[in-house]
Amino acid sequence: MQKFWKKNWKALAIVFGLVALLPFTIPLAQNAWRLMTGASFQTAAIVVDVSQPGAPIRKIWSGVSQGFEKLPDSDFRMTATSGMLKSVGTKYVRIDHLYDGYGVVDKKDGRLVYNWTKLDALVGDIVAAGAKPYFSLSYMPTAISKSDILDFPVNWGEWGQVVAATVGHYSRDYKGGLENVIYEVWNEPDLFGGWKMNGTKNYVTLYSTAANAANGVKGAKAFKIGGPATTGFYPAWVTGFYDKLDSTVRIDFFSWHRYSANIDDFVKDVTTAKEMMQTRISRSQDLYISEWGVNPERSSAYDGRWAGAHFLAVNTALESSAVDMVLAFEVMDGAPGDKKYHGGWGMLTNPKYGPVEKKPRFKALEMLSKLDGVKLPSVGNGTYVTAMASYDANGVVRVLATNYDSVGTHDELFPITVVGLSAGNYVVREEYLSGRVLNTEVNVGSSLKRDISLNESDSVLLTLTKK
Repeated sequence: MQKFWKKNWKALAIVFGLVALLPFTIPLAQNAWRLMTGASFQTAAIVVDVSQPGAPIRKIWSGVSQGFEKLPDSDFRMTATSGMLKSVGTKYVRIDHLYDGYGVVDKKDGRLVYNWTKLDALVGDIVAAGAKPYFSLSYMPTAISKSDILDFPVNWGEWGQVVAATVGHYSRDYKGGLENVIYEVWNEPDLFGGWKMNGTKNYVTLYSTAANAANGVKGAKAFKIGGPATTGFYPAWVTGFYDKLDSTVRIDFFSWHRYSANIDDFVKDVTTAKEMMQTRISRSQDLYISEWGVNPERSSAYDGRWAGAHFLAVNTALESSAVDMVLAFEVMDGAPGDKKYHGGWGMLTNPKYGPVEKKPRFKALEMLSKLDGVKLPSVGNGTYVTAMASYDANGVVRVLATNYDSVGTHDELFPITVVGLSAGNYVVREEYLSGRVLNTEVNVGSSLKRDISLNESDSVLLTLTKK
């Protein structure tokens, strides 16, 4: 036996090495086979049961986020988009660069003075959209900073004064005080300013000072304050925040950003956040993804239907999760670019280039906004096609099915079956993200089956209305 091992040790080493690599090579082979043949994906077969209505559908998509890509020598306004946002039931619009973008804070004769004119104008656009402002309290006003907008304040008390003045203005004084304004302490502190959960530049100090100042404002209407709005979901920021934050400091929500083409990344973030916080907090807190998209860079993808399908797939996956609101970035394109469609992050084009036009992501939001009432149970999601359904107070059934894959190449033919219907004549409407609309009238017993063909990155809203 010893001679055998000595003679064949090289060959045996190769065999053992290949066996050890099997856990890695098998998934690679499976992925290669799927890409070449499409054989490993699960085809959808959606079944919706009208007889089993559930809880009210959670409109987690009712918030949107707007950046600050300011046009030279002009105020950044949303006047041209307010009507469109109102039409889809927008409840919150997040804005940042409050203190360095709108000339809010100055210092004269050693005292802080405030000018809310420019910011009030933007908030007026938000209110006109039927929404409330979601303020990202950033960045450090140069009037109180040691150097620039990403630095410490010279005096932490002055940072608290600025936050208290903001809460007092909008939650108490502006139009008699706005109800349920959201205040988020900073924007991407891990990137803008290099704030950490330890060391000298500690986010806990930045947050605590702001939260205590906000909580001390007298006469303010109900509001929420939280953070940290990091560039991604980082468990170390959860542990650092909750383990180091004094238990007396108010925090109403935990927030982060996520840019990814992989839907599972969004779900994993929320699941991990919920699991980690259950062991660290004594009361329920909201979870917000306060910026999100398909990728963090400007890209032509944001002008096309793939991003629209991604938008619908993310919201479909997260509606039943623990997240409370996801604010897609962003409402409309900023100024950079030499034409109307220039790969900006916006769901809408910028009015600089003529009448505002809806990109596929906004059309996707329009489809989502039609889901109303209670959620209906559905089964039969596939690898790429996923669905959710609603039943409104008028008895209208809606099923939204989306075909999304990360490379935007998959087509699929699949059935949607709606069971538990009352017998009668129904108008059946199919509205596609790609723009196609089909109306038919059918007589239904207790169920309806529809074969749906979705091209790559397309979605259908199937509406059943009894005559």
